[in-house]
Amino acid sequence: MSNEKNSSKKRIAIISIHSDPSAKLGGHEAGGQNVYVSELSKALGRSGWSVDVFTRLRRKRTKMVKPYAKNVNIVYIKAGPRYFMPKNKVFEALPEFIGNFLAYKTENKINYKIIHGNYYLGGWVAAQIKRICRIPMVQTFHSLGHVRHRTLKEFEKEDINIEDFKERLIAEKEIMETTDAIIATNPPEKRDLMHYYDFDLESKIKTIPCGVNLKRFRKINHKSARSYINHFSETDKIISYIGRMDWRKGIETLIRALPLVSKALPGLNLNIVVVGGKIGKKGDPDDKREISRLKEIAKALEIEKQILFLGRRDQKKLSYYYSAGDVFVIPSYYEPFGMTSLEAMRCGVPVVASNVGGLSYIIQNRKTGLLFPPKNHRILAKKIIQLFKDEKLRNKLTKNAEVVVKENYSWNKITLEMLKLYQELLS
Repeated sequence: MSNEKNSSKKRIAIISIHSDPSAKLGGHEAGGQNVYVSELSKALGRSGWSVDVFTRLRRKRTKMVKPYAKNVNIVYIKAGPRYFMPKNKVFEALPEFIGNFLAYKTENKINYKIIHGNYYLGGWVAAQIKRICRIPMVQTFHSLGHVRHRTLKEFEKEDINIEDFKERLIAEKEIMETTDAIIATNPPEKRDLMHYYDFDLESKIKTIPCGVNLKRFRKINHKSARSYINHFSETDKIISYIGRMDWRKGIETLIRALPLVSKALPGLNLNIVVVGGKIGKKGDPDDKREISRLKEIAKALEIEKQILFLGRRDQKKLSYYYSAGDVFVIPSYYEPFGMTSLEAMRCGVPVVASNVGGLSYIIQNRKTGLLFPPKNHRILAKKIIQLFKDEKLRNKLTKNAEVVVKENYSWNKITLEMLKLYQELLS
């Protein structure tokens, strides 16, 4: 590395242990955090910052440093075995991650001005590095242990013991005490941070939302989009879901709503299109199990022929899948932010979403989308029926949504807010 680059006054380390920003999306543990780290790092690079994103090495690589974008590198750090590890098993490998991070920093004579942790795994690492290197720290949690526990208790029948979250809750508490600033991506997350952890945190919390790539996500002609996905005619009606295959995403609620929608709208050829999940011969076992479970539910409801599981798709092509749909549904039981809602809104598709977490903030009910109580398939069905029957409402929602996304959720706008925070900490 050049001396000029090493002496840069604007160099940042972003820690994202389990979410490689270059990973293909739609797999079991590849979703919103990957997008967040990817888009934020690229926007910081465009603004002149030099960015290193540190993530855990999961496979054999000939080069440990991968150029990713202008002024952005991904650095793969050895920590544990070189294969996939579930998030809840990674914590024990974090001391090794810290040691190898410090070795990389020393060997390359790099002085980072800011360290930005992501999730509690990356945050715990960033907190130790902050103490050792004495540099300012920013933390984005993406999800919180207490909120995850609350969701499991509410929506799973088996009893979930808070002790199962002990390691994570202790780590989150340490991060909050150590970091200089916490990014809440929406007001509900800020309330959760203060309610479950410490009301005195308010001075540390800065509300900066996630964003959407306005160039990548755009409205595509309906006919062209249908032609691209090549499964349905222009007259078929599509209710779409795009995201990870996880029971917490509530896809079951959407499937159970479909017979009610079909009964109320007998003249329409209704279909559900599910985009996401690593399937096929080398697919993810967890994704396959969840899809198999959903297919069994559809079969019991005698609607299996109306549901198409497409697996994950290249993010660069997702605008076609959003634009091909007539209604986009996010039926999550728990959603810290809900980036897919912004992507769908940007593509001009009316959105129906669970009234939870970040979705309750992003979606302004009856102005930019419709909200329904999580896991309530009957009310979800009513909302979908309403959109198919009321063209005036559809047009109002999509028009308002496109304006709101463009004005408030571009990554350039969000990165300016982040840079302002970084500069405040540096000064």
